Amino acid sequence: MNHNLLIKTNCFIGNNLTKNLPEILKKYDLHKPIFLIDAGFEKSSIWKKYEFFFKKKINFKKFIIPNNSEPTYETLRISLKKISKFKPKTIVSFGGGSCMDTSKAIAVLLKNKKDPIFYRGFDKILNTGIPVVCIPTTAGTGSESSYNASFVDNHKNKKMGINGKNMFSYLSILDGVNTVSCPKFSAIGAAVDSFVHSLEGYTCKKSDDIIDVLAEKSIELFCNSVLDLCEKKPNLNKRLNLLKAAHLGGIIQMNSGSGIASAISYPLSVYYKIPHGIGGGMFILDVVKFNIKNGYLKYEKLSKKLNLKKHDSMSFYNHMKNIFNKLGVPKKFSFFNINLEEKKKIFYIMRTQQAGFDQNPIKLNITGNNFKIFLNKYF
Repeated sequence: MNHNLLIKTNCFIGNNLTKNLPEILKKYDLHKPIFLIDAGFEKSSIWKKYEFFFKKKINFKKFIIPNNSEPTYETLRISLKKISKFKPKTIVSFGGGSCMDTSKAIAVLLKNKKDPIFYRGFDKILNTGIPVVCIPTTAGTGSESSYNASFVDNHKNKKMGINGKNMFSYLSILDGVNTVSCPKFSAIGAAVDSFVHSLEGYTCKKSDDIIDVLAEKSIELFCNSVLDLCEKKPNLNKRLNLLKAAHLGGIIQMNSGSGIASAISYPLSVYYKIPHGIGGGMFILDVVKFNIKNGYLKYEKLSKKLNLKKHDSMSFYNHMKNIFNKLGVPKKFSFFNINLEEKKKIFYIMRTQQAGFDQNPIKLNITGNNFKIFLNKYF
């Protein structure tokens, strides 16, 4: 079978590398930068130190990206209008997936003048945007390594972003230092998101040998590092490993696809504002269990990769269940104040997601009884 493996990443990896940003911008001849900064990170002591340091070496503008909800096409329009006035030639993005997605979209919309909604879908961006340097402050989406930028269309209650070959960042910096100010629940949601990207890409029908290698490494990095998010004092090497896992996860999802857990999470993020990472994390292990129950045993390769006592699929499931329990990943809709009265609506809004379900190696029909049984346990 022929495959088109898409990778376009120029990434600096190492703790404390962000301090080299002025030299990196100079090396790559990147001028007149505007810094798009996640609102939470902008308040951190880490950013305050950066800002003081950077002002001595480079002249830059600053724009704050809200982090209180998923980015929408309307918030994108508002940010674009304000940022256009600065006429930047480079964007430097400090933030999680929402901030990086917004940064990448604005970079291309500065050179492609139609309304953002026109470019929804794939490869509708014709002109290359201005360069974007992505510096993730959460280890989750892998936006810095993919050509995806997700936005919610509030008019159609649909989540589909601006995607395609002109949506890659120009450079990225993975620095574990930048993740330590992230609140625990948000950090866990981000990390679980990267795990979902890698595991669903690993089991997708479009996966191949190269994706398998990347996914196995990403999952190994995740499993060996993620519980550091529960520690009072962060281990910067483990935080850096989580960024590496997320970076690989972005490549994996872009090339292989997603699956049931991600598909369920999309409508929940649109209608109920459940964070996408946590939304996928709620369901991913039950998808694993469903697949194993129906004869899918590829997970045994992961049990070997993780050096578990038993090299079988259920050992992998139990290992991940133990990790998710320690992380405190929610298991019920009630965690988000969603009660039984919403049950009918949730089953209804899921009807748009069959295409995502169809990427799973075992068939699950959204309108069938098996899915009702699957989802009922969350109420």
